[in-house]
Amino acid sequence: MTSSALLTGTADAGDAYQEQILFIGDSNTVRLYANGLISLQQFCAKEGIGTSAALNEGIVTFKRDDNRYTIAQAVAKMKPRRVVIMLGTNDNGMNTEDFISNYTALVQAIQASYPYTDIIVNTVPPVPSNHSNYPNMDQTRIDDFNMALLTMCEQLGVKFLNSAEALKDANGYGNVDYYQSGDIHLKPAGLKVLLKYLRTHAYETEDRRPDTNNIPTRAEYTANPSSAVEAPSSSEAVSSSVVEEKTEYQADYRVDKTGGGSLTCGDESGKSLTVKVTSAAQSVTVTAVPEDGYVFVKWSDGVTKRTRTDTNFDQNVDVTAVFAAASIQVSSSGKAGLGDSYTFKATLKGKYLDASSIRWYVNGSEVTQAAGKTTVKGEVDPSMVGGTFRVYATASYNDCTVTSNKLELTVSGGTSGSTSSSSASSKEDKPASSKEETSSSKEEKPASSKEEKPASSSSNGTSESAGSSSKVEKPASSAASSKEEKPVSSSQSSSSSKEEKPASSKEEKPASSKTEVSASKEAAN
Repeated sequence: MTSSALLTGTADAGDAYQEQILFIGDSNTVRLYANGLISLQQFCAKEGIGTSAALNEGIVTFKRDDNRYTIAQAVAKMKPRRVVIMLGTNDNGMNTEDFISNYTALVQAIQASYPYTDIIVNTVPPVPSNHSNYPNMDQTRIDDFNMALLTMCEQLGVKFLNSAEALKDANGYGNVDYYQSGDIHLKPAGLKVLLKYLRTHAYETEDRRPDTNNIPTRAEYTANPSSAVEAPSSSEAVSSSVVEEKTEYQADYRVDKTGGGSLTCGDESGKSLTVKVTSAAQSVTVTAVPEDGYVFVKWSDGVTKRTRTDTNFDQNVDVTAVFAAASIQVSSSGKAGLGDSYTFKATLKGKYLDASSIRWYVNGSEVTQAAGKTTVKGEVDPSMVGGTFRVYATASYNDCTVTSNKLELTVSGGTSGSTSSSSASSKEDKPASSKEETSSSKEEKPASSKEEKPASSSSNGTSESAGSSSKVEKPASSAASSKEEKPVSSSQSSSSSKEEKPASSKEEKPASSKTEVSASKEAAN
């Protein structure tokens, strides 16, 4: 690995070099402080954060100041000689492009807030081959991140520290001597190796800071804001066993800034949820719920199940739910007369939907033979005459289902001679809303005479994808129409009220139409 951004070996720059560094990062950076290896004034970090939280959240506090500052804002106030950033462990579920986009924004925010500091980007630490406590971690992804970080550093004009090479074993995983068993967190031995590598790959330049006056003092850091436990100072060495005895943590869950859903945990719901964990044995279950037109993709730490349960807490959790837009639209073409044929087509939108997940439904029942098909063809047979059919389709991804628009067809008894974009009905189709209404007395008038007049496709429940309407009579209540409930004959309507038009009405002639809406039990053919 050679690059103008890569820091190469030097003589040990000593404690003076290390003491002029502000360390920015996640739990492994916090452990530098918790184990007495750096001072409180030397770090801006929080357990469980990724690049997005580091960029956007107020995680840094100072004494005699009630405000919370983002990392970039804190750097401007603390005026460090140099900063070392070590983030990415909690972004392992991201794709490399999104990770680099977030990281770039963070570096640029620091450059803009305080352009006088030297910026060193450290590698994402490797994980040991046995990382059973965090099974979703992927060393290959980490290696990809680090190669992309090197390129980013070249483009931004900052330095790259390849400390991963000092922490890896011969097989390319984290050296087990440096990590807690089955874990991704560095023990004191690993932290000391990291710091030694930092001092022996030093980046020493002229101090460009205008001044170092009025630097505020960091407020004491606690793992849980509700806890009053004081973190140790740099002069108080703490063993790793003491760190592991902590049982007060905070679990933060949020929806990605692009939106698309919400979160639920027990009786609580919202775009962000915070759960206080008071016992290592406590578990937290959160479900990501997509909005209409969206599917759940993953959590930022790589978990792909919508419902996640976090247990065995030994640090804070801070994860983001990612959703993506997805939809399915159905359309149809053909004729609605006896002996005619029709074609349904499903169009998918969104990168995560696949045709294999498509399911077709007619009057609420799945047509299993049509599963996985984007185009379904069929013919109108005698058994369909006089029936009304409603068709829609669904598509799924990651336990999330999106539903299409609904198309409706009333089949005529005669053969259609032309096409249009409306459903067609036969002469026998009456505007009565049900069988009971057709035999009602003169006093039992239809609920709405307007509804019993021939209706265009736009007023008969067709979707917004339907084309222009034609003068075709529809049942007054499309929801009540079905294959079994055929419209009454003209003789049955003779005793109906005057408002019930005779079947011979000019407007009740069979319409020849290219159906935008159709369905049948043979939709699978």
